[in-house]
Amino acid sequence: MSMRGRALLLHSVPGIRFTRALSRWLPFLLLASAALPLCGRTIRHEGRTYTAVASLAKDFGMQSYWLKGENLYRMRGSDTIVDVTPRSRLLRINSMPLYLGFPTIESKGQLYLANADLSRALRPILAPQRSGRIPNCRRIAIDAGHGGKDHGAINSAFGLSEKALSFDVARRLQQLLLAAGFEVIQTRREDRYLPLSQRPERAKQRSADLFLSLHFNAAASKTASGYETFALTPQYQASTRYSKPSANDSTRFAGNRQDPWNVLLAYHIQQELVRRMAGPDRGVKRARFKVLKGLHCPGVLVEMGFMSHAPTAEKLCSAAHRQQLAQSLFDGIVAYRKRLQSIQFR
Repeated sequence: MSMRGRALLLHSVPGIRFTRALSRWLPFLLLASAALPLCGRTIRHEGRTYTAVASLAKDFGMQSYWLKGENLYRMRGSDTIVDVTPRSRLLRINSMPLYLGFPTIESKGQLYLANADLSRALRPILAPQRSGRIPNCRRIAIDAGHGGKDHGAINSAFGLSEKALSFDVARRLQQLLLAAGFEVIQTRREDRYLPLSQRPERAKQRSADLFLSLHFNAAASKTASGYETFALTPQYQASTRYSKPSANDSTRFAGNRQDPWNVLLAYHIQQELVRRMAGPDRGVKRARFKVLKGLHCPGVLVEMGFMSHAPTAEKLCSAAHRQQLAQSLFDGIVAYRKRLQSIQFR
């Protein structure tokens, strides 16, 4: 019931007269009641609605239970396992880390997930048929990161630059897509500088159905390694690197219109990347990267390994390894397209 509804209900009870003193306390009473359970499956917390994970499991046709001896709540389906960590923004879908916008909360032995994360993270992956109009997946925009004066990350010891590696993988991916009957758009066709804002604009001009921005990581720690895929952060949520939303996070970008499909695409790209490359799975994360903000189609940014990690850098010198990277991205796109087709023709 809304706050206004509660107020009207109180006014309608016979014999209750509101004095000035009681009226002054009414806003505080209503605010306190907003933190109480609304029904058996939902509660309010810090102005947001949360739904019991046990209820969500039933909705998805899954079993749910606390894992004995572990601080995890599991949802289990025929081919999907979702492990939810209490008081955390991290959950795992078939072992893949997926970062939420808000921590889960625990109340009276029940675990609750923010409805904002249900609609923009979990449901698009488990039940994408509930996410609205299904996009096409025929014309693929490949965005090779950096270029020209912008070298990106550099590993001088191995003679590697991010702009050259991303361009090489982009060309390899293009050949795989063309051979499979896809149409391909390259945001840059040579080693030249292209402003970030122009990359999504080129995808829009060519009516792309999907946007994939290719990058390689670097870190101060020489042991950091693995693969990660970024989808645009939903409105009012904090990006993965920040602990809480700020006032700046209230802006809604064009790319947010694709929130459900962004995360579904990220899931399939990350799944195939880790499966084929057998590297550490850093998961699906959120960020407000400029190349994702202005998109008019589903899109993600992929980090295909740490150039600052010597064993990874050594592999990146191999054309066969770069071909495997391209193949994993291709497999992810195909898996995403098959998922769209499976719900389109139900």
